[in-house]
Amino acid sequence: MQITDVRPERFTSQIRCDRCGLLAANGEVEFHEMTCIDAKAGYGSIFGDGSAIQIDLCQNCLKLTLGPWLRVTDQTEKDQMLKARLSHFDLNSHGGEFPFLTNGSLEVPENFPAPVGSSLGGGQ
Repeated sequence: MQITDVRPERFTSQIRCDRCGLLAANGEVEFHEMTCIDAKAGYGSIFGDGSAIQIDLCQNCLKLTLGPWLRVTDQTEKDQMLKARLSHFDLNSHGGEFPFLTNGSLEVPENFPAPVGSSLGGGQ
């Protein structure tokens, strides 16, 4: 027989942006949009071998500070592309497995959407 009990555990209730000082409480949209970096410097790092590197940034400071270098992808577009590609998959003709161009088991239809950032797709 298992006897259970409840014990208190630590959790993050608020996060303060290290750049602008914005304080966000757990449950608020800004809290969930915070970017928290917690890294450990490696051998030969400019930060010092094994040093801890930490920063918490709100979404506005993240964009202001790193915006030009961030790669932002619209998830809706990726989901639509996946749906379009999967619509060409037929369980009966493919034997339950996804085909590959490399083994010649896939004939790419004319209207098959080209993948973003991949060498897989029509005409190759």
